[in-house]
Order: sequence, then C-alpha cells, then structure tokens
Amino acid sequence: MRGRWTAVTTAGAVTGIATLLLPEALGLDRTAPWPIVVAFRRRLAVGTLAAALPLAARAGATRVPALGVAAVAAGAVGLSGWRHRARRTPAPVGTRPLSVLGANVWHGRADPGALAATIRAERPDVVVLPEAGDRFRKRLLDGLDGYRAWSCAPYRTGVEAAGADDGPCLTVLTAAGLGEVDVAPASTDTRSGWVVVSGGGLGAVRVLGVHPAVLLPASTPDWQRELALLRPWVADPSRPTVVVGDLNATLEHAPLQRALGSARPVTRRAAATWPSWWRRAVGVTIDHVLVAGPVGVRSVEVLDVAGSDHRAVLARLLV
Repeated sequence: MRGRWTAVTTAGAVTGIATLLLPEALGLDRTAPWPIVVAFRRRLAVGTLAAALPLAARAGATRVPALGVAAVAAGAVGLSGWRHRARRTPAPVGTRPLSVLGANVWHGRADPGALAATIRAERPDVVVLPEAGDRFRKRLLDGLDGYRAWSCAPYRTGVEAAGADDGPCLTVLTAAGLGEVDVAPASTDTRSGWVVVSGGGLGAVRVLGVHPAVLLPASTPDWQRELALLRPWVADPSRPTVVVGDLNATLEHAPLQRALGSARPVTRRAAATWPSWWRRAVGVTIDHVLVAGPVGVRSVEVLDVAGSDHRAVLARLLV
C-alpha cells in the first residue's frame, strides 16, 4: 500500500511541476496564463531544483517524488539552455559602427532629464522609446540637442492619436549625423504604432522600432499575433535589419522563437531588463535588440533608466 501511495504521490508531483515548468510538453504554452509563467521558468526551475535535491538525497518515501521533481526541473533548465544554443550562429563582420538604444519609459514616467543625459553620454544613432508620446518627446528634447524625433501620433487616427501623449505610443529619435532618414509606419496592425527607419546615413540598413502587446491573460492572442509580425522583417538573411524595442517576451517564449527567422538576438546574455526594481539576476530580459543579415555586434549593455519600470538596452553594432 505504501509503495502504491508513493507512486501516486510521485506521479502527481511530477505532473504538477511539468505543467508549471514544461507547458510546451502539454500543449499549454499558447494559452493564458502559461506564457507569463514561461517568462520566469528558468528562475522557477532553478528554485525547484534547489528545493528538490536535498529531499532526493534523503532516505524514505520523500526521495522518489523528489527525484522526479528534480528531474523535471533539470529538464526545464536544459530546455532553456537548448533554446539559447540553437540560435548561436556566427555573426557577420562589419566595418561601419552603428549604435541603437531601446528604452521603455513606462507611460512617460521615466525622468526625461536623466534619459537625455544618458543619450548625450552614449550618443546612439537611433533611439527607440516605447510608451513615449508627444508629451514625453517634447520634455526629452528640451534637454537634448542633435536629435530629431518622431512619435507614433502621425501614424494613428482618431481618439488614439489624440490621446497618444505617453500611453501605447512609440517614439523614435535619430541622430543628426544620420542625415535625412525616412521614418515610416512598419505596421498598421499594432497597438503601439511600430516604425521603420531607413535611408540617409543608414545606407542599406533599416532599424525597426517595435512594442508588441503586453503579455497579460486577456491580451495573449494579440501578443502572439503581433510577435508574428516580426517574421517578414527578418526573413531575408541578406537584408541588414536591426529590431529594437520592448518585445514583452523572453527568448524562451515559443512565439518569439518562431518569429526570429534568421535574426540573432544580441541580448541573449544581457542582464534582466524588467522589472527595474528587482535585482538584475532575478528579473527577466524582455527588452531586446535583434539583428538580421550582415550585421556584427561589438557590445551590448543594460542601463538603468530613472523612473521607469524597464532598464534600457544599448547595442553597438558593425554594419
């Protein structure tokens, strides 16, 4: 009887942990709330493994279920590592420097003066600012010279455009050194108004500023649909393309993996970008820079943004 109870306990424990850490195996990863769980899977798996191993080392009835739980947790960690290794491809070698900065300003709550100081210090060529509308753009430019700015308002209509102060809007800044660039809507089917920057000093390179729908149970379908819109932009391995923004997804999320195509995530080993009040080793990386085509990578850095719930990502590239 005891052996049967142990078997039932083991099966229940393993099934529960597998559902939590490996929703793909049960076909749950596309359904709310599991994508949110996947964002923190690696941390949950490490914590589960740390709790299960001491129990597994003991004698008695707890050993068998603990071993099963530890095996599932180790598998979840391994799956995370495999997804990252699968994208390790040799980076092309470029010669001309190009730097991009992505910073979600949390509906305009970030400190525009502090962000302007960061931009002046780092001098990125293109800055992508999710959740920054007309009001934040004006406050930012008051402390910033040598940049031109576009908000999503010109590409929106009706009430959304009228209220696009600092809500679901996206603002792009370009350095004067790039000359006369072209900034155009990248998609009319997104909530935040994605934009693509091309021409001028960018040459053949295009920079795509994005902000897919936030990952909440009610908006999971929109989140999946908007992530899928990335795929055509990075599908051509010969076209140099840089994607910058808050993707609301980690590199473990299957919808982002499917959307990557030939793109390479520069932020694979970057520190956590959200939430900013958690230690970098505890949070998750959902703000990304992706590169496709002949684009090399010199460095990537995660920077604090005063007043925002996100950290910024600064990537120095070679094109």
